[in-house]
Amino acid sequence: MNDPRMVNVADLPWRQCSRSERVTVEFKDPANHLGSTVTGFRIERLAPGKQASPFHRHHLQEEMFLILGGTGVLRHGDRKIAVRAGDFIVYPPGEPAPHTFVNDGSEPLEFIAAGNRVPYEVCEYPEDGTVYVEVLDRTLRNEEVAGTRAAMEAWRIERK
Repeated sequence: MNDPRMVNVADLPWRQCSRSERVTVEFKDPANHLGSTVTGFRIERLAPGKQASPFHRHHLQEEMFLILGGTGVLRHGDRKIAVRAGDFIVYPPGEPAPHTFVNDGSEPLEFIAAGNRVPYEVCEYPEDGTVYVEVLDRTLRNEEVAGTRAAMEAWRIERK
């Protein structure tokens, strides 16, 4: 019999993911460390004044978050919602509201981020005016993406 795939998260180093001075988060990734291929599971730590990720929404991936400690704000669409330890948030695939966390407190905001891994994700970044298409491994400006809903509807009407 094989040994279980197991690690104590205290033994994993904190790693950093940074997109900019403001968008930067530390994380531990036990699922990836142990070879998980279907489910992502990270412990994330967000310093005061920082944002966890670019404001985004997923088309195919589900995300779940459990706030472990600290306080902050969930940016959900045009709303800002206070979060604290014990809050659990789910974003099903295709959720129309873009989201991210911001630490507006004085202590680190710690949370678990979990979700399914999908090979064909499409992720929109409305503040950047871009969309990431995973199967292409490309981030495109919105105007580069052919086949917008309005264009497709116009094409359907023209065909009738």
